[in-house]
Amino acid sequence: MIIRSARFLLTRLLFLAMGLPISRYRKEVEQLWSLSKEVRAESLGQLLARNRPLNSAGSAVGGLEDLRSSLSLSKKQFRNQSTQGREKHGKSGFGRHTAGTTGEPTQITLDRKELARMLAVRDYCFRHHGLKLGQREARLWGRPEVGIKSRLKNFVMNRRVFHPVGPEAKDEVANLLSWKPDYLYGYASLLLEAAQILDGMEMEFDPPKCVVCTAESILPAQKAYISRAFKAPVAEEYGSTEFDVIAFECTEGHRHLVNPWALVENTKDKGCIVTDVSRTSQSLVRYELGDYVHLESSNCTLLGSTEVIHQLEGRSINRFAYLSKDEKFHALEFARAVDRYQSLSGEVFEFTVYQYQYGRFELDTSLPPGKGSLDVSRFVSEYLCDVVGEPVNVVPAGEKTASESFTKKGYFIQAMGPDHEG
Repeated sequence: MIIRSARFLLTRLLFLAMGLPISRYRKEVEQLWSLSKEVRAESLGQLLARNRPLNSAGSAVGGLEDLRSSLSLSKKQFRNQSTQGREKHGKSGFGRHTAGTTGEPTQITLDRKELARMLAVRDYCFRHHGLKLGQREARLWGRPEVGIKSRLKNFVMNRRVFHPVGPEAKDEVANLLSWKPDYLYGYASLLLEAAQILDGMEMEFDPPKCVVCTAESILPAQKAYISRAFKAPVAEEYGSTEFDVIAFECTEGHRHLVNPWALVENTKDKGCIVTDVSRTSQSLVRYELGDYVHLESSNCTLLGSTEVIHQLEGRSINRFAYLSKDEKFHALEFARAVDRYQSLSGEVFEFTVYQYQYGRFELDTSLPPGKGSLDVSRFVSEYLCDVVGEPVNVVPAGEKTASESFTKKGYFIQAMGPDHEG
């Protein structure tokens, strides 16, 4: 217990050494949520007047009225805007990069204050569940990334990455439990996979304080199953690379909006639109997130706003690609492979992978790659072979109908039918 407490303190001291006063900003989060809706809106309007971010038309937004009259910002517009900004001002601050759940790569730049605010919102949510940011985290997030930068980041965050898929899955779950994490955090599909493996094991373990599901929608019955397997409550998080935590589930089961600087809108034609009034490194004004959410007011005041996400569309837990009936890997690896290809080639394009039969995957791109569709397909095949440990057949997609091509959410479409798992 003493060693665990000392490790937590070390992590928090490392945050401070990096110029990230998380506790101070967490108190600001708490203070903002304690204000009335009107007073909080006035405070956010003042912040907009001071920061004056640019909207999609390039006009400064100096208040909430300007914000309401601004057009939405697409991911493509944001990428172009960010590229121009880096060319003018150079690259600085903390970088975040993702291939995107919709197959659209996004580069995010944050200064210390912006990153500290993001982490403070996370710390605020965790404390509601008896956790603190910096406590021991077991992360189920695809395969562990290699390299000094990733190892250093995991050390600073006091976490280890586990991947409970493949022939070593049972050992991976056993190692996870032996490490005695304070909490589990990761993809809903991987947490469910780990829970199913654990359900067939006879192993005594110290339950974590909480299991946090993120990135994918999950059914209530699946959450209950994970909770029983790990003997811990399960909380659902909704967030994105651009904003980190947007909504978090309270102990009563409501997904509250929790970032006081993020204004969330639900629109019929553009889906979920988010504005970060505190951001100065990049302008995120009425940014189209790519998901569809249904917001409603509640009487629950346990966490953040009384406005909660009642329903979330666009993120699916069906994220496994099947080599055979018994062999599978997480579809996240497709995003990593294409992301690597784009980093090496300097190209940017959207993509979707379709699976219609075991062991065969069709890669569709929004634009023809410079070296052709066959080149990127071969690259992804070779990348996945190294990751999975056996050949993966990725081929250019055939002609898609208008309803298939780039109108569905997500970069992976599982189309083998309901009986593919046997």
